[in-house]
Amino acid sequence: MIENDLSTSVPTLIAHIKSIEGYTTTYRKAWLEKQNVVEDVYDNWERSYHDLLRLLQVMQKFLPGMVVEKETLLMPPQGGQPVESFIMFHRLFWSFRPCIDGFQYCKPIIHVNGTWLYSKYRVTLFVAVAKDGNNKILLIAFAIVESESVRAWQFFLRNLKRHGTPQHGLCLILDRHQLIKSVYSRHDSGWTTQNSVHVFCRHIA
Repeated sequence: MIENDLSTSVPTLIAHIKSIEGYTTTYRKAWLEKQNVVEDVYDNWERSYHDLLRLLQVMQKFLPGMVVEKETLLMPPQGGQPVESFIMFHRLFWSFRPCIDGFQYCKPIIHVNGTWLYSKYRVTLFVAVAKDGNNKILLIAFAIVESESVRAWQFFLRNLKRHGTPQHGLCLILDRHQLIKSVYSRHDSGWTTQNSVHVFCRHIA
């Protein structure tokens, strides 16, 4: 069931087990077994992050013009680990060439926002979108960061301006998150009052 639909809920699994075996398992047991199946099919979280660099290299090879900017952290050795330090994933920005090229045919308005990803490490996804002449949404750029911090927003907006939306005269739509506003005002963000304007909104429909 999980291989066919990863979103299968734990209560659904419990009901299925009861219908087949006539036995009601605990929520914890069903949840743990679901995690085991997910690992069997998709591998575990640590391995996924370990393979991320190779995956990006393959994507860049077969998707010409794909932009990738990444940041890592050099972590000191921890208890029970070898003496050597190790490199840990920190932030990732990416955009696809068709999205970058397509933006020049969209309205000069960009909406940026962030949302939590409910994974083991609770990272945050940033997205920049635009609307074309038919009011269809175009995804311009993405980033996975540690949280909605000043440095994370700076990383995203700087790369968005550099790679995805270098044009002048753009309108940047933000929510009322003070962190984004403060990053926009920084001279090293790439966004200035000379090349853009920013406005607030609740959500883009």
